[in-house]
Amino acid sequence: MNSDDTGRFLLAAAPGGLSIVQDLLNSASMPVASIPDLLADEATAQEWLDASLSRWGGQTGRAAPRITISRADLPALRDLRDHVRGWLTDADDPSPQVLHADVSFRDGHITYEPRGDGAAAVASLVNLEALLASHTGALTRLKTCLNPDCGAAFYDRSRNGTRVWHDMKTCGNTMNLRASRARRRETPSPQRTEGAESRADR
Repeated sequence: MNSDDTGRFLLAAAPGGLSIVQDLLNSASMPVASIPDLLADEATAQEWLDASLSRWGGQTGRAAPRITISRADLPALRDLRDHVRGWLTDADDPSPQVLHADVSFRDGHITYEPRGDGAAAVASLVNLEALLASHTGALTRLKTCLNPDCGAAFYDRSRNGTRVWHDMKTCGNTMNLRASRARRRETPSPQRTEGAESRADR
């Protein structure tokens, strides 16, 4: 099974540490395309996390932390994914998220590393990267596809930052076609209108 969550949607990774936030979102299933949930069982979830942390390390130039998750962590990870998706879709979520991290100053740079293990460590890293990205403005460019059958998380690199589909050829065309058909159904044809007027004149 391919655990490359963002890669399985053929999407480029978000810049820097924001990639792990994107990866978490893209671990979700997509039933319409028979894509499974990578957090459905312990083995697949660990495979997903290892790949995601490796990508995070490559993106940030940091040594990837080793985090082990158990079956008991899976509900918390799925809840975390829902929380993050809510942030990107402007859903109100007043519940505070807890951060446990070691922060140090080395060679002129502040470094950070999640403390603990399991879902709590993953949550700390994801929340910390989301917090940092919100201050640089990068978080506003991490979006979820507006196709309700998709929802893939993509990083909007367009100049004006107005993309709404993860891919125009698939989701964009599909949704535009649906909208066009809906408009045609709502607009009465000229023949029907003329026929109704003729009957009214009789």
